[in-house]
Amino acid sequence: MKAWIPGERVELSFPVARYHVNQRDSNDCGPYCVAMVANTLYEGPFVNAAALAAELDRRGFPERIPGWATLPWGVVASLRRLGLHARWRVATSLKRLFTNLRQNCLTIVIIGEPLRFVRRQWQGWSHYKILVAWHPDRGLGFVDPFTARADGVTWQPLDEFRHQWAWMGRQIIEVWRA
Repeated sequence: MKAWIPGERVELSFPVARYHVNQRDSNDCGPYCVAMVANTLYEGPFVNAAALAAELDRRGFPERIPGWATLPWGVVASLRRLGLHARWRVATSLKRLFTNLRQNCLTIVIIGEPLRFVRRQWQGWSHYKILVAWHPDRGLGFVDPFTARADGVTWQPLDEFRHQWAWMGRQIIEVWRA
């Protein structure tokens, strides 16, 4: 194991799971992550995720393809409109993710398999979720808008995450309060 991969558990001090909201069967993981991060940093349920998704649908391209996908710069623009600092990064290193955890920086990751085909039919997908922890035995921990469970963290093995993250260009969005 490389020296920069922690041998001990590392987690954010922010209670992101407290503000978990489930996107249900929508493609609104981006706006839902924005709402969870903003509500975490502002310490209260001030941003309604469904209302934010509807607002982004009205705004449309270039921030969002209505009803389908929110683009990374649309997530950043939404966070900035809410008074937060946000930065989109591409080709990020895994070391950066661990540094962000250690420095208590909220980080939204983008994973997926955009070129997935099944029987010549496109089955590609992408997904935003919020990195909140690392555990050497369990992998990376996330607060995930796709899951119905609001009681905690979902875990993903490091190798599986690395594969899905690499397919999406190792993109992250870092968020902090002014």
